[in-house]
Amino acid sequence: MIAVHFDLAAWHSDGPPCKTRAATREQLTWATTNRVPAVTRRRDKGCVWALTPNVLGCIFPNRNIPERTSKCFETVTTWSPQGAETGRENKVTQESPKPRRLSRRATALMAAGLSVGTAASVAIAVPIATSSAQSAPTASIQVWMEANGTPLDNYWAAQAKAFDQANPGDTVSIDIEPSGPYNTKVAAALAANNPPALTFGWGGGRELQYIDAKVLQPFGDAGQTDAGNPSWKSDFVASSLGAVTFNNEIYGIPLAGTQPVFFFYNKALLARYHLKFPTTTTQLLADVVTLAKHNVTSLALSDNGGWPGLMYLEYFSDRIGGPQVFLNIQDGKMGAWSNPAIIQALTDIQKLVKDNAFEQGYQDISFGTGFTEAMIHNGVAAMELMGDWDIGFIQGYYPGWVATGDMGIGFFPTVPGGKGNPADLEGNTTSYAELAAHISPAETYVAEKFAAWLFTTQAYAKFEVSQGLVPVIAGSAPLLNASPLKQYLLPVYNAVQKAPYFQYSWDQALGPVKSTPMLTNLEDVFNLTETPKQFATAMNKYQ
Repeated sequence: MIAVHFDLAAWHSDGPPCKTRAATREQLTWATTNRVPAVTRRRDKGCVWALTPNVLGCIFPNRNIPERTSKCFETVTTWSPQGAETGRENKVTQESPKPRRLSRRATALMAAGLSVGTAASVAIAVPIATSSAQSAPTASIQVWMEANGTPLDNYWAAQAKAFDQANPGDTVSIDIEPSGPYNTKVAAALAANNPPALTFGWGGGRELQYIDAKVLQPFGDAGQTDAGNPSWKSDFVASSLGAVTFNNEIYGIPLAGTQPVFFFYNKALLARYHLKFPTTTTQLLADVVTLAKHNVTSLALSDNGGWPGLMYLEYFSDRIGGPQVFLNIQDGKMGAWSNPAIIQALTDIQKLVKDNAFEQGYQDISFGTGFTEAMIHNGVAAMELMGDWDIGFIQGYYPGWVATGDMGIGFFPTVPGGKGNPADLEGNTTSYAELAAHISPAETYVAEKFAAWLFTTQAYAKFEVSQGLVPVIAGSAPLLNASPLKQYLLPVYNAVQKAPYFQYSWDQALGPVKSTPMLTNLEDVFNLTETPKQFATAMNKYQ
């Protein structure tokens, strides 16, 4: 159990907004790595948030606080894998952070707030069993997954145990990894001599670089000689395998639903201020100004890691200039980042920042803490731009709210006069499990057997639907109509089916050589320390 205290001053409803000492970067880093969803560090605002899915403690000096979150208080936040609690004690000493391994259960979502103690968990091979009769290899393997919400994380862990029981001698250990440093950790682990056998990935340019570095191997059927051409490929929608097919060999097995990006919003909050979900960017920008006048955050954003903010650049540029804008970038055309659509998209992003569209400290908030979902649910923020996986995340936190239909879902608005089709989508085809190259034959056998055993079945598809996902497992469409979440899942399914263009997420499509500086420079754009033209100049160097 970990105690956290940010020395919050008491506040009373009949008194002035309270003053508080803002969290330092060291406090913030500690809190994040220990799964405490505490965020801002802006000293000029003197603002601290502490949030769990059930408790919101906030302090906004010189600012009205929404009714549902109006009680600011001295607070001690304790966090354990079983949940979060709040107390009323004061001046509690912060315990020193201690490295720790995650259990198979992950309580945060998409986990940038999770703590992973050991730098790299080792996959230990068990000697292949021998007997007078030929027997299958056995091994203990590590599986690293980026957290996808507590229910799905728990399901993976439970299925690993079931696999172990059904396959004596095999052991599958699933570690839930944080999203912020995930790519760096996985790259280092794959390059080592003892990587996890299976890792979570997105295909595309990043996976191709791993393949070129010979740290991934193609999938086959366990114990067969069909590497790159597994029989389970027919179990999936064909388009879902394109992002992991290189030189006609398959390097990943789908493990999630299709993942287009939408706005999710609080219907009641918009109605309170006589607003409708914006269908044009002109309306969106106007709503930002209106909501700011009422001290309401328009757009919840968990931008630690950069990829949530990137969604705004992807959609703005598509709506302004159409798909060819990014295709020119992806094809390496000289000066492609200077396209007027890119410049205008970045300009629009900076206008959102200047108009206080995002909450304070958004670049220090990690997706996975449940912070932005709680902002939407509690009426602190109106909207969030996120992949459709957020349906399952919010469902896990607030099942009653989602079931009532009080959460809305909408397309990114159109840009008046823009070239892009308003039905175009941005996002990921799906997510994948990838197979490490530097593992033993026994580990490869068990990894391929486990992946096919878990991810290809209709039972898995049914569970995905129950968690608000749209499966890419063939024959899953009837499950959507039977789902209590069909009011969300069917629009996603129909949008994917009808989309004239579905752009793969830029950071995954480009790979780390381009995506790393792209995210770094985009952060500077959000910080208003880099102009759109300076961003373009910096990125054109990588074409």
